[in-house]
Amino acid sequence: MGFMRFKTTGYNWVQSYPAGGEWRLLFGRSKEGALVSEQRLVSQEWLSTIVPKLVNARRLYESDCALLLSRPGESLRSLFLRGDTYEWFDWEQGRVLSEGPWAGLENWGTALPAGWRSQIDALFPAPDAAGGARQTYFFKGNRVLTLNSSTGVVREALITDGPDASDCAGWARLPEEFRQDLDHVAAYKAASDGTRQSLLIKGTQGVLLNWRTGVLASGALDRLGIPDLAALPERFRVPYRPVTGRWTGTSGNQRIELRVDLEGERPLGIVSGDLFTGDTWTDSFRTSGALVVTPSVNSFALLQSGLSWANNSPRTDLFLTLPRTAVTSPEGSNAALILSVPGINNSLSFTCYYAGPALRSVELETDALEGTQVFQRYDTSRGTFVPPGYRNRVITLASAFAEAGVELRNAGRANVVANSSGADLRWSEAELHAAMEANFSLHRDTEQWKVWNFVATYSSVHDSVGGYMFDQIGRQRQGVVIFYNALRDYNCVDTAMELFTYVHELGHVFNMLHSWEKNQSTPPAPLGPNNGFGDISWMNYPALYANGNRAGGDHYWQDFPYQFSDNELRHLRHGYYRHIVPGGDNALTNAALDLSATAQAFTLPSAGEDPGLALSLGGKQVFGYGEPVMAELQLSRTGVTGDAKVAASIGPKGERTTIVITDPYGRTRTFRPIARSCTGHGPEERTVILTEANPAVYETAYLGYGSDGLYFAEPGTYRVTAVHTGLDGARTVSPTRTLRVRTPLDRADQEVGELLTGDQQGTLLAFLGSDAPHLTSGNDALQELIERHGDHPLAAYARLAHGANAGRHFQTIGDGRLHIRQPDITTSVTQLTEAIATSRTDQDTGLDNLTLNAALRRLATVHAKAGDLERADATLDTLVTHFHDQGVPAHVEQRVQQQADETRARIHEAAGEPTAP
Repeated sequence: MGFMRFKTTGYNWVQSYPAGGEWRLLFGRSKEGALVSEQRLVSQEWLSTIVPKLVNARRLYESDCALLLSRPGESLRSLFLRGDTYEWFDWEQGRVLSEGPWAGLENWGTALPAGWRSQIDALFPAPDAAGGARQTYFFKGNRVLTLNSSTGVVREALITDGPDASDCAGWARLPEEFRQDLDHVAAYKAASDGTRQSLLIKGTQGVLLNWRTGVLASGALDRLGIPDLAALPERFRVPYRPVTGRWTGTSGNQRIELRVDLEGERPLGIVSGDLFTGDTWTDSFRTSGALVVTPSVNSFALLQSGLSWANNSPRTDLFLTLPRTAVTSPEGSNAALILSVPGINNSLSFTCYYAGPALRSVELETDALEGTQVFQRYDTSRGTFVPPGYRNRVITLASAFAEAGVELRNAGRANVVANSSGADLRWSEAELHAAMEANFSLHRDTEQWKVWNFVATYSSVHDSVGGYMFDQIGRQRQGVVIFYNALRDYNCVDTAMELFTYVHELGHVFNMLHSWEKNQSTPPAPLGPNNGFGDISWMNYPALYANGNRAGGDHYWQDFPYQFSDNELRHLRHGYYRHIVPGGDNALTNAALDLSATAQAFTLPSAGEDPGLALSLGGKQVFGYGEPVMAELQLSRTGVTGDAKVAASIGPKGERTTIVITDPYGRTRTFRPIARSCTGHGPEERTVILTEANPAVYETAYLGYGSDGLYFAEPGTYRVTAVHTGLDGARTVSPTRTLRVRTPLDRADQEVGELLTGDQQGTLLAFLGSDAPHLTSGNDALQELIERHGDHPLAAYARLAHGANAGRHFQTIGDGRLHIRQPDITTSVTQLTEAIATSRTDQDTGLDNLTLNAALRRLATVHAKAGDLERADATLDTLVTHFHDQGVPAHVEQRVQQQADETRARIHEAAGEPTAP
């Protein structure tokens, strides 16, 4: 993108025009010029006629900016900027003094900070420094920077603080809309006391500003009380239509969706597009590097070589002509696009019409359980904290994405799901998937710009979960859930956090990861400040924010301008079609578009670093063919740094631990659970203190199946490593654990393994069963396993899935109502008991120890639901006795006793009975 941003004003630039003691402005519109004084239109001619020697300025007619840099004793000189180049021109001598890339101008290329090297709004000459060095004001967004040509940056401040540290009190009185994103800044005649005065222009509006006292006049340019501005020719006063947005066209049986990102909200200077044959996507491209843009009165001409393609097309040259038409024109003209192979007469041409300002358009269908409320809007002025200079506004879910270039269209009003039962049940992942399949009227098993948002009560994971993108089965990223009751309980309703929750979860639908997880994408992308925890983005968590000495929720809201990061904008606007469209690539695959740096993969902590923690993977190491692979994670205190505060949840379904699996062929994949909870929307993250008396936290993880399918589908040796990110951002890496999947010993082993290893069976084992209709064939396979191979040890896993599912409620939605299948206690007890009995006979058969532990606690819970607390307590006693008799290590036996006690307390509390002594 060029050094100066493009504007839609009816002229490219405006600068003061020295004429003795008279104040004049020269407006440039390609080859045309309009010279005005305070009282009249002096001249409307070709620029070369108004100032004859300007005919020798080569970049004059295509300039994005013109800045008068004359000083006493010098001839008249101007700086003309176009794209990434400059030209320094002497008016009186009629010659170019110097030219080249903008970075070669004085000290601009070395002294300007990174954020000031492109997309500058306006330039304005500043008074020379005390030593005579030239100084320039740079305006960008809501800030202004002063650069000394010798010493570098003098000052950077909010526009409302004024360009200089003194005599600028008037800037604080600017109208709200003129406090950022100025189009032009021009000199106005000085006040009678010598105070500087300026004309600030934004679109068709202007402000005459006295730098010391404030606004002299504001409003439309022709109503500022300056006759010359009212006399500007109409074509100078009428702005152009924007070219940024979505363009579409056809060529034979091919269709293109073209995205142009040149002006408007945070322009990136990228052109991208998706190609379709009929309705089938075939390829995507985007520009990278400097885009050459040549503006004229009637068009923009865009050129770039080296296009990037999703499928490596040889057409790497782009030529695009975009029409520039006045907003008063009845309709805009068409654009012309040519994609060609370098050096070969092989091109693809499209004529495209303007479809609208949004770069992408998405339909959102919302269903809400009766008794919940759907978020409407949030006024940022209500917040306790806002960033300095922030322009308060009312934000809706649609406007938050519109600012990112994505149109979010509501597919009708939110549908209320009746709940005649009055039950307030938690929603499991299995139930959410079933509800989406049954009630998402726009749902299709294909990639499409359609999303389902369900507003429910609570998550079955934990009451603090505010929502998550749960759809990681089959065609993924099509559904999110917001847990209204959780937000209500933590006083988040009608606050910035409620808005945050909705935007954050929909960000996951478009395949954006948490700020600290972007290096876990396939391929990995670089992390932002402090391993991503320093990102000021919708995709970070307020409580986890840490950037230098600014950390935690208060500092996050003080710094957060309610927007995505630049790299997230690139992904949303210009990610390849399948990388972003719901139903396209799986979650975490191609989940970030970053054009700026080398991706980071997992690395061990540097030598000398010691977070005071140790991470390990435990459990079985040898598994039968098709047997679900389980592992126990243990995060323990080493004592090196004393007591340690850690996250209470350390499993891969949380947000801090990632597990990497290398298969027998040497291929490495990140384990991606079917659903991951977002817990950063409510209270502070749940934590525990590891002490000498309580040195570790544990969590069991099912690794056999995830959003990428089966991870241990073939016999052979696998290597598994876990990486945990601590509360301080430090990473702890486990020793690599070797697991082996045995080759089937006989035909029965083969058949049992095959009945366990389908995608639907994997989903059912991950969910511990489901009533979802789309998993019927998986349930049938598990039932066949029980009936045909009921005496096989691995049949215990099929019984576990059926028994666990039978022992709980299952919620579905149909005909606009909530339907609840009540627990089948008899089936549940029968199946769980048989699974447990098989596994207790021999610790090398049936359920592994981790799963057996969980199954016994689940059976106790089912007995309690049936009102039989005596059998529930006996089952928990059996749990403790079994592992004691197995001779497990003391710390394991202690852990089992703790789990049994916690389960006993919970089920007795639910029954309203005291815990048995």
